[in-house]
Formats: sequence, structure tokens, C-alpha cells
Amino acid sequence: MKKTGIVIMTIGAAIMLCTGCGNNTENTIVAEKDGIIQDVPEDTEPEHVRVIAEITKIDGNTILVKPEDGSWELNSSDAFSIPKDRLSDDIKPEVGMWLEVIYSGSVNETYPASFSGISSISVAEYPGRRDTDIPDDIVNEDRVTAGGPYGEISVILPKTWTAEAAPVDSDKMMYGLYGLILKPEGVSEGQIELFCSDSFGVCGTGLEEEETTLAGVEAYMGTYDSHPHWDFIIFKTDTAQIDIVAQHTDCDTWTDEMWGEALAILDTMQFDEEKNEGGVGQSNPGSYDDTIAVQMRVSHVTPTGLTVHFTQYDKRDCGELIYGEGYHLEVLNGDIWEDVPTIIEDWGFNVIGYTMPAEGEAEIETNWEWLYGKLSPGTYRITKILTDSSRIDPNVMIPAYPLTAQFMIAGDEL
Repeated sequence: MKKTGIVIMTIGAAIMLCTGCGNNTENTIVAEKDGIIQDVPEDTEPEHVRVIAEITKIDGNTILVKPEDGSWELNSSDAFSIPKDRLSDDIKPEVGMWLEVIYSGSVNETYPASFSGISSISVAEYPGRRDTDIPDDIVNEDRVTAGGPYGEISVILPKTWTAEAAPVDSDKMMYGLYGLILKPEGVSEGQIELFCSDSFGVCGTGLEEEETTLAGVEAYMGTYDSHPHWDFIIFKTDTAQIDIVAQHTDCDTWTDEMWGEALAILDTMQFDEEKNEGGVGQSNPGSYDDTIAVQMRVSHVTPTGLTVHFTQYDKRDCGELIYGEGYHLEVLNGDIWEDVPTIIEDWGFNVIGYTMPAEGEAEIETNWEWLYGKLSPGTYRITKILTDSSRIDPNVMIPAYPLTAQFMIAGDEL
């Protein structure tokens, strides 16, 4: 009598596995020849076992994988090395990919460990849930979205996950301009922030970065200090102005299944630049002055006004700083900054001074509809001047420190 395909473990197989390593009662036992799964006679000792493992790191010609949860191989090690040249040419390995490894059943217990007698390696489906594999009854029918000035970000979620939109200036996220906050239901801590950024920077110390394809676009997956999971993912977009970034916080207690689901969710990400709305402040080098250690930024940008914020980011070597209601507005035309034309001829600002605190922040609301009307879509900058009141001398020019903050209003630019 013969057993075919997936076979019930014989006494001989059990002995073989015990002498290899671990207690394998779940792995599929197969005999394989020339890539074909064959029948195994009852009196023949099985030749190979099968394991599903996720790629966690790629370092030169070495691929590190972690067997799926529940695999007996985890009793030996949580990391296994596979020579990259053992993969066929049609397999393009990337972090997060799942592989099916058929090997002898014996584990070399070094660290990382390795599979002995590998006979074949192929790409496997994620053993948990993917957006394309999740049954309709447990997948949200609609995409969850977050709109903003650069475009709309969206993903598809399993119903076991939650999403919260974080609009511009909502202060809901630790990073980025606007986006989505994603996390599994019931977790006590941790979240993934998927956001739009015009100034995302990384520290090179301890950073390993891999190029991959995710959501159908080029992406870069960064991992710090050999963490078991990625720390950030940067999706490249068609515009040089911004990146779409995924970054997580406090997710140390998440299971491997949650991490797999997270990657599957991010693989559904779409960014639609045509669906843009609102306004936003932008990063620019003229927004700070180290002489007075003050930075200026803007928030709540609309076609008729915004809020200006001054932040003292270090101790300043000067006296009391004063700012007023006056400002200067320019629009970017190609590569040239031009004055925004006023809609009235005779105008002026109230002559009043506000004190910038020695520590902390100050802000002032600015409405220009009376002077400029409603601004058209485009890129603008506002300039305000701070003065050092301690050095006011009728015989000496008052020290003045101009600061600029750049912003954009969504729509088809002129």
C-alpha cells in the first residue's frame, strides 16, 4: 500500500525527525525527485520536509528567513540563513516575501541556523491573510482614505484592523503632513502611520535599506540595528516634492501575523494626486535663523489666510524679540519668486509690536483677503521680520531678522 502527496507520519519518519532536530508532528512529509512530489512506499523512509518561512533580511548573498508561527523549526532558531544563489533566477527576493523550502528535515544548529539538504525553494503565499486572499466577508468593501493638498492616500483593511484619518494640522500623528493611522483591533499599544512627507529624513547609523516593490511601485524598506521587522518604508511617487512613508511606533508586542497583515495592507496602498484639497505649510531653509534660534512655520493654510508660528529652539544671544502684524507675500512662478499683486492701492499695517517669549512659542493669525483677495492654487511664501528691542538706538540701525515660511494651496497651479 502507498501513501501519496501529504502522508501520515510513519514510525520511521518520526525516528528520522527526532534524530534531526525538534518534534515535528505538523510539517508535510514528502518525497521529491526532479521537482515532482512522488508516492512514498510504506516501507520507505520519507526523504524531505517542507517549511514556509518569511524573508526578514537580505545581506549580500545571504538571505535570512523566519519560519511561520507554529513551525517546529522555531524550537531550534528564529533565524535561518539561505544562500541567495540557491534561488532560481525567476525569484527576486525581497523582505516580507514568503518562501517554501523543501529540505532533508535536519537543521544545522548554528546562529543563524540553516536547513540541511535543501532540494527546492519556491515562492509561497503568505500563510496569514492578504488583501487579494481575504474572503469578502472579512474585508472592508471600501478603501479607507486620507485626503490632503498633495493627493489622497488609501488602503484596503481587513475588518480586524482599524484606520483613523489624520488631516493636515490635526497633530494626531508623530510624523508627516497628513495620512492614516493603522493598527489591529484590540492592541494596547503600537500603530503604523502612513503619511505624506516633504522632508522625511533618515539617520544612516545602524541603518540597512533594501529596495523592493510594494503596492506596485518602487519602495525602500529601512531597518535599524537589525530589528526583526522594518522600521520604515518609503514609497516613491511621481512628484519630487513628496514621499509616501510608512513608519511604526511602539509595535514591539505585535505578533508575526500582525506584521504580515501590515505588509499586506501596505501592498494595497494607492496615492491619487488628482484628488487634492486644502493647503499646507512646506519645509524650506529660510524658515529659521540660528543667530536668534527662532524658526517660523505656518498652519491652517487657506486661500484667505493662515496662522504663523514662531518657535524658540535654543537659547538666543540677543535681547527681547519683537514681531508685528506686517508681512510680505510672494508666489512662485516657475523658478522665480514674484510679489503677489494687491487688490487695493492705498494700504498699510497696524503698527503694533508683540513680544516673542524667550522660551516656547508665539503665534499670530494672518488674514490677507482685504489686501490680496483669495489666492489661486500655487506655491507661496510669507516673510515676517523680528527685531531686537534691546538694541534700539537712534544712531544705529535696529537689528532685523527676516524669516520666511513656504506653503502651497492645492489645485491646478497657474
